[in-house]
Amino acid sequence: AGTQSGRGSSRCLSVVFVDDIYTSYIIMKRLFLHLAILSILPTPSTPQDNWYCGVNYASASSQCSTPCPTGAGCPSGETCFSDTTCIQTIAMRYCGVSTEDASAKCSTPCPDGAGCPFGEACFLDTTCGASSSSSSSTGGFPILEGTTSGFETNNAGGMLLTTTGVPAVEETLQLISDVIDEKLFLYETPLGDWIPSTVYRFDGFFEGLKVMHQVGVAGKKIYMGVDDETANNGGETDCKHCHMYGLVNVAAFLAQAMKETIRYDACDENSWDRVGDLEMYPISNACGQLGQSYQDYHCSEAEKHMECEVDPQMTITAVTHAKWWGAPGPLKCGPKSM
Repeated sequence: AGTQSGRGSSRCLSVVFVDDIYTSYIIMKRLFLHLAILSILPTPSTPQDNWYCGVNYASASSQCSTPCPTGAGCPSGETCFSDTTCIQTIAMRYCGVSTEDASAKCSTPCPDGAGCPFGEACFLDTTCGASSSSSSSTGGFPILEGTTSGFETNNAGGMLLTTTGVPAVEETLQLISDVIDEKLFLYETPLGDWIPSTVYRFDGFFEGLKVMHQVGVAGKKIYMGVDDETANNGGETDCKHCHMYGLVNVAAFLAQAMKETIRYDACDENSWDRVGDLEMYPISNACGQLGQSYQDYHCSEAEKHMECEVDPQMTITAVTHAKWWGAPGPLKCGPKSM
């Protein structure tokens, strides 16, 4: 099968490496934001009534103005953060004529900043209730809408996966299948908008992922953590965090997939190499781009058994093609007599 960015239709199965580190970093960062609430990062250790909206963790903890116990409902431009200090912050809001007076009396709380008796004001930094919270001030995790349903919760309200190892990776991905379809598998239109892909969808990705983990290609499989087969073969059995490695592996793969194919909504190779003074797209791109000749590729001795003979009469036309402004149609190749 062909690959994007001019790597062509080799007759050998090969590894494709990242050729745009920045783009892949952006995609991985985006994936991690969605996966963080699930397994890559620890689950919040404080109650969900300590989840508040803000432009960042510091603002969410200091303003404590919009709670988001379900992980949703934040104003535009703000994100829901877990593990804020709002329980402590709100507990320290008391009425008085000064901070010292409010701290000394601790008689009239004003959690929303209002409701104080005449002549008094609400002070935010009193010493009242300072020991009532077990919140951490080291920073919380961003909670993205659509990623919290389906989890069991612990006594503190934190979310827990119900499995470990490979099943935990599968559970994690299934729980955010809609997020992956609607917010991750996006392609860029000629007008610069990003919309859900028509080619790459979660169901196909998930089935392919299981095949690559369980069956693999040429003896190589994608790592998704410790599974029953690994344990039966004498491998590590007690690795409750190995699903994190599996998720990082999947995220890295999807980052490369986004760079190579998903962003173009194409699974066939795009015609992108321009030649000549007019920088035209030649029809010979189907036979090789960047001066390559795909039909002259050969496998190494170790992979000779996977090499197919060239059929000089074969004709094939790509199904998909790039959609950027001015992009040529699908690649087509066949004998020179055509």
